[in-house]
Amino acid sequence: MERQARIQESRYQFPYHYIPGFESGDFVQARTLSWGHVYLAYLRFVIGLIRSCPFDSLLDVGCGDGRLLCELRALYPDKILVGIDMSESAIRYARALSPNVEYVCGDVVRAGELKREFDIATAIEVLEHIPPEQVGDFLRAIHERLKPDGVLIVTVPSANVPVARKHYRHFDLDSLRGALSPYFAVSEHHFLNKTSRSAKYIKRLLVNRWFILNHRRLLNCLYRYYEKRLLKADERTAKRICAVCRKCAGGEKAQPHIAPIRSSP
Repeated sequence: MERQARIQESRYQFPYHYIPGFESGDFVQARTLSWGHVYLAYLRFVIGLIRSCPFDSLLDVGCGDGRLLCELRALYPDKILVGIDMSESAIRYARALSPNVEYVCGDVVRAGELKREFDIATAIEVLEHIPPEQVGDFLRAIHERLKPDGVLIVTVPSANVPVARKHYRHFDLDSLRGALSPYFAVSEHHFLNKTSRSAKYIKRLLVNRWFILNHRRLLNCLYRYYEKRLLKADERTAKRICAVCRKCAGGEKAQPHIAPIRSSP
């Protein structure tokens, strides 16, 4: 590939033609995500958990636009990676931005396309979107698609955070364990995304109405500080809970302390 072609190809890591546009009739050429650093930090944390688990196949349930699978594909070019989501729009983006992954548009409870069993399943910020009366069927479907020694990794918003309009509920550790039972038992949990004054200051520097911070060194310093000092939290200050779960054989009732629990500091 010629140098010019390589340069152009590198530009397509993001659909940059969609950045400039009009919002409510006003011209804009910059777009921001107020919680982008928070998202990236816990996404990287989840990827770290996945990397600690030997696996050949992974199912991302509620994959959205496929960002997690995109990152995993770069790390694992030969693994079986499958994403499923009910949103046709999300799956279209996922297929466009990470085409080297298998995607299914549908409900995991009814998806006949998922023939194989997987070593790992992930449900990242998904349980809060499911009506409580349907959570049992949802988890049973994941349980059935995991191998006997399969692992489920979930993240959910903490009950410390007010329930968003698009969510049905948020969780504390006990209610998360209860929701996962009888199909999964929590073997490891982490409290993430600490609420603090420092976290608020970082957010104001990154997203505000007066300026866009684009000094690369300063941006890196702010992100590294967040990841080192503010990603891990405790039960009282966490905005998010992450749990690594083992599959209960036959969906038997999960007991509170079947496996040792490791909490993040």
